[in-house]
Amino acid sequence: MKVLGTIVLWLITLLLAFIFIAQGWSKFPEHTRWATAFATWHFPVWFRYLIGVVELAAGVLILWPRTASIAAAMIVVVMLGGMATHVWWHHPEQTYHEALPLVLGSIVAVARRRDSVHHRRLGLE
Repeated sequence: MKVLGTIVLWLITLLLAFIFIAQGWSKFPEHTRWATAFATWHFPVWFRYLIGVVELAAGVLILWPRTASIAAAMIVVVMLGGMATHVWWHHPEQTYHEALPLVLGSIVAVARRRDSVHHRRLGLE
């Protein structure tokens, strides 16, 4: 059962890495739907770039078990911010876009945090 849990955790991790590397990268070009969306939400251009950097960093850092809980927490924070933006602009029905990454990021954060605490107790780190 532990092996199955490890496989599922890695599948979730790989999915989040793929999503956040792709989405982070897509925040940088000037003529994309993200540029339009951030402008519509009255966010400055530097904020779109910051979110892109955070998403890219999270997508890469989640691949290493030692930094995965931090990366997953970054994902959770960005998704909560995205949900708050939709609610602020009176589109709460669009929060479903962030719901799945929020849940999956939470799962990885808890699982990897639990693993690191367990490893410290065993003296493996």
